[in-house]
Amino acid sequence: MAEIAIADIERARAAFPPIIRQTPLLKSELLSMALGHPIWLKCENLQITGSYKARAAFTLLQRLGEAAKRRGVAITSSGNFATAFAYMGRWLGVPTVLVMMRKTSPFKAEQVARFGGEIVWCEDRFEARFETLRRLEVERGLLTINHMEDPNVAIGHGTIGLELLEQLPEAPTVLVPISTGGLIAGIALALKEGDPRTSVIGVQPEGANATYLSFKAGTIVTLSETRTICDALTATRPGTLMFSLIQRYVDDVVVVSDEDVAEAVAWLAREEKLVVEPSGAVGVAALRSGRVTPRGPTIALLSGGNIAPAHLAQFLTASSARM
Repeated sequence: MAEIAIADIERARAAFPPIIRQTPLLKSELLSMALGHPIWLKCENLQITGSYKARAAFTLLQRLGEAAKRRGVAITSSGNFATAFAYMGRWLGVPTVLVMMRKTSPFKAEQVARFGGEIVWCEDRFEARFETLRRLEVERGLLTINHMEDPNVAIGHGTIGLELLEQLPEAPTVLVPISTGGLIAGIALALKEGDPRTSVIGVQPEGANATYLSFKAGTIVTLSETRTICDALTATRPGTLMFSLIQRYVDDVVVVSDEDVAEAVAWLAREEKLVVEPSGAVGVAALRSGRVTPRGPTIALLSGGNIAPAHLAQFLTASSARM
């Protein structure tokens, strides 16, 4: 299994072009007042393409050999990685093919097409994504990347951890959304190697809690299906590489309800004026619902903001009706 060091993450960050932003860390005065500790929001929803995925997408594509860059690269995604991959592929001149389930948000699929990515649809089954990738490799000679096991994914995402160490050098607790585990694996590695006093807590929706169950069991648990409004957090299992890093560096994993997530999306838009998709709001949901009790400076990572305007309006309307 690949070994990843903090130096790998530092090199990846040094290679970033200016289009990849150091995203702001904003203090939420309202949450800080309500919870009695400083609460910060790491705004990867403001990253280029609307999610943190731009970091790993660039790292993966920039490190390819020239032959692979010419013939094209394929990955599978629930939406945000596909968008970032298509964007970075166009920026670097690499043809990209994105395998996506038919239930993928039309809003996200439209972004992929707008950035020049070729979409190949598959059935609405998590493993069908990887089966389709393998078929494309055989039939079209594309280089295919399994993002669940590629160390460059954790390395690219780990650059967020480096930023957090600089932005808030107070050994905070950091809440990170989890799907296949690459995001939290990279961030936790960077944070713990940079300052072992930091605490890292993963957050999953109750209806897609494979990493939560795996973390508690100490071995990978695979779900038969997932059901959640968090369309970017629907993995039925964590990656083997990512889970090994989670076991080594992550302090805890918690779950939140879809109802609490929906309320967090509306609250962020209404009170903080931040557009955040459900998958990116799980950390705030954990804080507001009491699933995580802060004991000092705490950061909730807002991992993405790719939500259709009409969908956001539905969350706001439903939230207003309960007020």
